[in-house]
Amino acid sequence: MLELPHTIVGAAIAAKIGNPALSLPLALASHFALDLLPHWNPHLNTELNKFGRLSNKTLTFIATDVFLSLAGGLLIASTVLPDQTKFMYVITGAFMGVLPDVLEAPHFLTSLRIWPIEKLLKFQKSIQNDAPPFLGILTQVLLLAAVFAWVF
Repeated sequence: MLELPHTIVGAAIAAKIGNPALSLPLALASHFALDLLPHWNPHLNTELNKFGRLSNKTLTFIATDVFLSLAGGLLIASTVLPDQTKFMYVITGAFMGVLPDVLEAPHFLTSLRIWPIEKLLKFQKSIQNDAPPFLGILTQVLLLAAVFAWVF
């Protein structure tokens, strides 16, 4: 799944639940639950194995996804202002929603291989529900629409 839905769902959970002792673990758990939904994303492992590195096109796509994720997380966090403490909880919820993918970044961007991260990658691959591009992007757009309707 793209980073944007993970970030938005994590932020929304933190914004709506409020209690960080409950919302932050739920935001993290949402990452794995969302990966069970049919979705499309660039196949980083395939590209890395085939070419030894990610293409500039893929890196640009990832950078755009990350930028939109940051903007979306900040947008949701802004709904709890002027409460700065809750704002930080929502930002943390957004981060927790995407944390497993953040931990995997060194695998894809460097030659660094860390045993626990490799285990996480293997688990993540086992729960992915890949879909063709149209259906896989549609499910993510519908998810985002539902979450934004819930928050706003």
